[in-house]
Amino acid sequence: MGKHPGLGERAEKLEDFFATPEDLEILDPHLTLGYFHRLELILGKCPIKIYAASSLKHPWPYRLQKAGDCHRASFWRSQHRILDSNILDPSLTNQDILDEAIEKKATAVVAKDYLPFDIYDAREFDLPEVTGATNHLDATIQSIEEFVSLHNPDIHPIAYFPLQIPYDEHIREVRPIVQKSHLEERYMLGGLKDATPEERIHQTEALRDVIGNEPHLHGLGWGPSDTLVRHLRDNPGLIDSIDNSGPSQAIISDEILDNAWKPRQFGLVKGDFRNSVAGVFEFGMLLQAAHRFTTHNSDFDESTDQRELFDY
Repeated sequence: MGKHPGLGERAEKLEDFFATPEDLEILDPHLTLGYFHRLELILGKCPIKIYAASSLKHPWPYRLQKAGDCHRASFWRSQHRILDSNILDPSLTNQDILDEAIEKKATAVVAKDYLPFDIYDAREFDLPEVTGATNHLDATIQSIEEFVSLHNPDIHPIAYFPLQIPYDEHIREVRPIVQKSHLEERYMLGGLKDATPEERIHQTEALRDVIGNEPHLHGLGWGPSDTLVRHLRDNPGLIDSIDNSGPSQAIISDEILDNAWKPRQFGLVKGDFRNSVAGVFEFGMLLQAAHRFTTHNSDFDESTDQRELFDY
């Protein structure tokens, strides 16, 4: 938009995604901005930042995409853009990730980390020989040391450092490296892909007991189920941000997530520009997730210890 490419052309610069009031003929820019101001009021009351882990096209302010699979057309529609290290691909190096962070204009980048080596073996991935490590935790520690040496604050965005479970033990190896570096303490909490909400909470609380309240914590793939929302509403300092691919995965499956973050069957129109239409629905689901965390949402006014099977 602005001096934007014609219909069907590929946007190649961040400026291609901007628009001026003169660019809009159907939508009144003043009324549109007034509407988005109301949405900002909701986001401002949400105690955590919720990142969309997706490539659907919409202007949600927070976005996380993986290195090696980062799409400009959606990534650049968000102001805050984390380039994740893509733990599933061990062939990506710290240098690859940092170079892509510059190329894709990420506002934050994650140091390279590794899964247990047998998982890569099962997927027939070749592990990088540079680590010389015998397990994924040692490989991640060595990778963090390398990342710190490669990161240049003059050209690279702020950084996150990955932690594996148990966090309160892994942090004792990672933290000295970070504290001696030029970078702030920002940690990315992984390793809990299929964990219950209770396990996520327990691991994060144990980590907070070690590091205190100051370091920034981001939860990878934290689905805002009722259990998590209820706990984080009562303990807003536990975690600072999360990401979730649930809305985009629901859209792909012709579903939509309801106010309890449960999938419901839903039909979406097929054809050209479907990605942009689908993006509006993901935007709405993310907004409702943020609204669930605020005091403007009355769903959690009556505290209860009941847990639904969905949370487990």
